[in-house]
Amino acid sequence: MFERAMLREFTGMAAGVFFVLLAIVVVTRGAKLLGLAAGGSVASEAVVALLGFILLSIVPWLLSLTAFITVLMTLTRAWRDREMDIWFSAGQPLTAWIRPVLMFAVPLALLSASLSLGMTPWAKQKSREYREQLATRDDMSALAPGMFKESARSDRVYFIENYSGEGGAARNIFVQSTESDQQTVTVAAEGYLLSHPDGERILVLQNGRRYEGTLGMPSYRIVEFNEARIRVEEGDHRAVSTSTEAKTTLALMGSDKPEEEAELAWRIAIPISLVLLSLVAVPLAYVNPRVGRTFNLLIAVLLFSIYVNLINLAQSWIAAGRLSAWVGMWPVHLAVIAIAYSLFRWRSKART
Repeated sequence: MFERAMLREFTGMAAGVFFVLLAIVVVTRGAKLLGLAAGGSVASEAVVALLGFILLSIVPWLLSLTAFITVLMTLTRAWRDREMDIWFSAGQPLTAWIRPVLMFAVPLALLSASLSLGMTPWAKQKSREYREQLATRDDMSALAPGMFKESARSDRVYFIENYSGEGGAARNIFVQSTESDQQTVTVAAEGYLLSHPDGERILVLQNGRRYEGTLGMPSYRIVEFNEARIRVEEGDHRAVSTSTEAKTTLALMGSDKPEEEAELAWRIAIPISLVLLSLVAVPLAYVNPRVGRTFNLLIAVLLFSIYVNLINLAQSWIAAGRLSAWVGMWPVHLAVIAIAYSLFRWRSKART
């Protein structure tokens, strides 16, 4: 009964912590993507998709942090409400918390492993492909109202005011093109895109004027037209290569390249860190009335930051060949296990 009650409390706390952390990531990463979209580096319609790929790639670490914070806050509340005193008065040691904590952490670790080993590489590859598709679109596909857009070959600049024309046609269009020392400026009241069956796209301009001349010369030829057509340059379509972090776990297992071995070790380290951090949180949750809960939270944040940075450092050392792939992340994990063991012994002696 006690374990079921604690699992319910762990689950409720974990749900709240996870959604708070997820909201923080959505706000920070979403603001960054919106800034890139406002600057024209990212298409506005791509913000949601790219944000989704980013979330899929970062969720495994969010689960690890969620488990750590959940166990820490739940047991901190138990210390504050004197429930731990009742626990010890009943003859139960601090190590008896390991079982319910593992019952909570292991399913999360399995979920984290499935994401880090399977979903995260897929999300990174899809994000890479999507960015490549956006980069190779034709000039008009990336055009947004109120913004100047340079063509892929840097020889043409487009601008449209809005899409309030008849049938959604663009209004007040500006096109400047440069070839050698010849410059052409075209302005039109309206325009629309015409797509041919062979894939060719034509910008049709209506009721406009064209200025043609030589750069640095005062004389320009002015041509008024009822309709003019400009061929839209197509993007350079190229195959998307698969980066190391986007390769499947099966492909990494059969590789002897240091970079790929480091990536595999990093993926395996995520679910292991979830379990170890959950265990460390048990003795770390002790509340000293003289110090308060803030000190424990600061120590927890510091420990988590050091642990993650050491994992990243070990990954870089494996990729650089300075650390054997057989050794991998295990020294870091063993150090955390030693810290957890020391904390359990220290906290257990303090209660005797």
